[in-house]
Amino acid sequence: MTQEVVQTKRKAAEDAVSELCSKLRKNASEYGAIIFFASTDFDFEKISELLHQKFPKAEVIGSSSSGEITRDGFTNHSIVLNAISDPGSTSFKGVLIDDVDEFPAIHSRKIEQAASSIGVQLSSQSCSRNAFAISLICGLLTAEEGVLSLLYSIIKDPDFMVAGGSAGDDLKFKATYVSHNGVCSSHGAVVLFVRTSRKFKIYKENIFQQSGKSVVLTDVDAEKHLISSIDKKNPLKRYAEVLGISEKETNDALLDHPFGRVFGDEVFIASLVNFDSQGRLLMYARVLPNSSQEILEPMDAKAITEETCKKILQEIPRPGCIILFNCILRTVGFQKNGLQEAVNGLWKKYLPVYSGFSTYGEQFGHINSNQTLVALVMGE
Repeated sequence: MTQEVVQTKRKAAEDAVSELCSKLRKNASEYGAIIFFASTDFDFEKISELLHQKFPKAEVIGSSSSGEITRDGFTNHSIVLNAISDPGSTSFKGVLIDDVDEFPAIHSRKIEQAASSIGVQLSSQSCSRNAFAISLICGLLTAEEGVLSLLYSIIKDPDFMVAGGSAGDDLKFKATYVSHNGVCSSHGAVVLFVRTSRKFKIYKENIFQQSGKSVVLTDVDAEKHLISSIDKKNPLKRYAEVLGISEKETNDALLDHPFGRVFGDEVFIASLVNFDSQGRLLMYARVLPNSSQEILEPMDAKAITEETCKKILQEIPRPGCIILFNCILRTVGFQKNGLQEAVNGLWKKYLPVYSGFSTYGEQFGHINSNQTLVALVMGE
């Protein structure tokens, strides 16, 4: 398996696609999948159409982003394209699920057919042995949990993995986009099924740890992601009280002290947006009434990054393809703490090839999280 990563900042759609294609080493017909991440500076629909025209034999999927990642570092205002080829060993098939914030279940049959077309039988209890899926989901619809619930109502193997990220829009928070084979949606999700004989694994990196400080969300509007009381108290007052800080310091603390949901040994992060004028708390992730949440504390991001890289190489010594779904809040936090160059330097030191983008949410199996890195790794 080979993954070629190319990048452009040329703004005109035709020029951008022409430059991307000129940097690739192989003939267009040799690639099985094209995966691109594009800033909203570009005409996303036009880029999608042109790439599908250039690679008619490949499955072409894409997402708008809030920053892009290559071996050159964290970047903005660019398009990053992954051209993946592995003839005879890996097959790809994508499906666009539109209107995911309304009636995604009507696409069940289409999802099954897409997987089945490359020999992945989602009704099989063992389909995870040689297959997984990549998800790209429009990031302003709070639809991630619904999409994952739909997928896992169809997928009968509990070990089957979905890895992906929610589309961004350069922190404009107006509209995000995904596409499949030239067809775009601002209210959709793309799922790319992958069947392979290569070794693969999906990693979740967490740079926060439990603090021993737990709270209960006692008044929650799950649809609006709005918390009106914590431990039956005003959220602003209770959050400040638990952390031992003043109420004026709370909004500055949100990035370093998100909530966490604990499942066994795993911590899944639920990020905090801000407190409103009434002291109510707005969340990025959906949370349930009367759910217990741990207030997390940060760990050494550089040490965790190096640990993840070493683990990847220990388990897949010769990676052929690595895609990083890195939460925008991690990207912002790295920038705030002067860590972007150091983190990318560690990826560059250990990983032979990779690309990714800054996401509005990260999908890891059945769970959608925030402030997380999800890394898809496939062997050479």
